[in-house]
Order: sequence, then C-alpha cells, then structure tokens
Amino acid sequence: MANIVITYFLWLIGGWFGLHHFYLGRDRHAFIWWTTWGGFFGLGWFRDLWRIPEYIHAANRDHGYLEEYKQRVRYYKTPDFGVVRFAGEIIVGFTFGLIVRSTIPEDFVEESAICWFLATFVPPCAVAIGVHLVANVQPHVASMKWPLIGAYIGLPWLLYDSQNLIYSSLISAVLVNWKGKQWDLEAHRPKRGFCKRISILSACGTIYLILWGGSIYFNASITTRDGESIPLREAIPNFFNSPAWADTKETFKQIYDYYKIHGFSKMYEEIVEKLDPTGEANALKVLELDENATEKEIKSRYKELAKKYHPDRQKDPSKKKEAEDKFVEIQKAYETLSSIKNKRSERNQKSRKGTEYDQDNWRYKS
Repeated sequence: MANIVITYFLWLIGGWFGLHHFYLGRDRHAFIWWTTWGGFFGLGWFRDLWRIPEYIHAANRDHGYLEEYKQRVRYYKTPDFGVVRFAGEIIVGFTFGLIVRSTIPEDFVEESAICWFLATFVPPCAVAIGVHLVANVQPHVASMKWPLIGAYIGLPWLLYDSQNLIYSSLISAVLVNWKGKQWDLEAHRPKRGFCKRISILSACGTIYLILWGGSIYFNASITTRDGESIPLREAIPNFFNSPAWADTKETFKQIYDYYKIHGFSKMYEEIVEKLDPTGEANALKVLELDENATEKEIKSRYKELAKKYHPDRQKDPSKKKEAEDKFVEIQKAYETLSSIKNKRSERNQKSRKGTEYDQDNWRYKS
C-alpha cells in the first residue's frame, strides 16, 4: 500500500528524477520526469504537489477511485483532451528527436548520403517514441501507429531542414489525441516485479545517456587560451596522445599548484592547456621540439625526421612497417603545427589591422 507521507518525502528529495512516480508504480511517468528534469525543468514536479493524492488512490486501487474510473470509461468512449498531456507529448517528442538528430554531425550530413538519410528519416521515429511514451502514462493507452504516422507526415519540413522536428512532434501529438488514445482497461493491475521494472528503466536510461553522450561528443567544443574553438571529437583523441595523459599524476599536481596561486578561473584555462585539445604538445613531442620552436625550425626538423624514417630507406621488411607508422606520425605532427602556426599568424594580422585602424581613427578625431 502506497503511503502519502512516503510519497511526498520522495517527491521532495527525488521528485525531479521521478522517484515518487517509481514508488507508485508509474514507471513511464518516472522516466519522463528523469529525462526532462522534473517535467520540463520542474513544472511537472510542482504540479504533482496537488496530483499526488489521486496517484496514491490509483496505486492502492481504492474502491471509490476504481468505481469512478469505471463510470468514466462507461460514459466516455475515449479520454478527454488534456492540455498538459498534449504539451508534454510535443515537448518530449521534440526532445527525443532532437537528441537523436544531434548524434549525427552536420558536416557528416553534408558529406555523406547515408548520414543525410539517417539524419532525415531516423529522428521522426524518436519523436514518435517520445509522443507514444507520454500518451501511455496512466490511465491512458495508445498504440505506436498514430504517433509514427504523424511524425512522418512532418517529413517534408525535415527534407528542407533536418533539424526542423517541431512539426513532426506537433502532428504526431495531434494524431494520437485525435485517433490513437484509449482508456487503459488494465491501468490498475498489480505492479510488475521490482527487478523487472529496474531492468527496463535501467536499459532505457542507458540508451538515453548514450544518445546524450553522442550528442555532446559530436557537437561540443573546447576554447583554447588563444581563443581557438576545437571540436570535442578532435580534442579527446589529442588528449590521449598528450604528454599530460602520459604524466597524469604530475599533471594533477601542477594543476593544483596553479590553482593555489591563480584561483579557480585561471585553473580552467590551465586544464584546457594541459588537455592539449589542438594536439600541439604531442606534435612538438613527435618532432622532438620545444614550445618556442620557430616555423623554420619546425620545417627543418620535419625534413630531417622524414628523411630518416622514410619507408624506402628501410631494407628490412620487419622494420619497414614500423618506419611507415613513424613517417605518418611525423607528417601528421608537421601538418598540425603548420595549421596552428597559420591560424595564429592570421589572428595576429587581424589584431594588427585592428590596432592600426584604432590609431588612425584616434588621429582623425584629434
């Protein structure tokens, strides 16, 4: 039997993550709250404040509540239209679709027909899943048919812009409310076993987190001390090749010492620098140069090492593969450093032009 005190306590300490809904056996409701931070950043969580008594009656299968529910099913063929549920279907459907779409980078879509197909035709399915999830919160039930049809009716807008998922979400929600929803005649059956419920929610939660991780990996970026923005998917491989990763313990000590002297705000810049998002530190290490190396020194060192490790110079077949790998590594290091030097040179030129413009403008005003 669900207890009202325990329910409100769980609502207070873990309501944003749907803990009270899980306690009451409302697993779909709990998952929606977890994925949307309490029902769209706490709005649903706050609404539960006065909805909890009804949820408890449903969970306990109170005689009075069940009789009232049977009368509603008898007098109304389908559930009434609810503004809150309708809005929830649109928001959750749009959110799920957008997360799936974000796992496919825009540059991949532009370069690959397969990625374009996936970016256009897979997100509507995620939209339909989100709409279907909200539509099936007790005591309503709906099949996947109408949300899916509605989501793909919005396909023409996606062909124009693959991120324009709001129409798919809106049409999907309209169709499920118009044609798809029914009363759940088994809504008040006993809850499934605890282990089974945990397993299902854990699996769904893992998939959701993987999608979020992919979205962040492909879309986030890191800004270096020079103001250069490096995509996270490029920065992470560079980090694992960086001297900082090789000397992790010493790096943490250096960062802590830097924090004690310069404070937290400067510590972030130092962390980014240590992570080597541009790959500069590793490239210098490969070419056996220090950070003050000039462009001339970099070019000279590259020629020297390229000549030394050129595969054609190796007669021994066992050493030829090793030389090829080293040669490729040297070429990549040189290209990385050349690109960084060119970008810095361009920024310096722009900076000088801006300074000259300011000086000329000052003379004019004088």
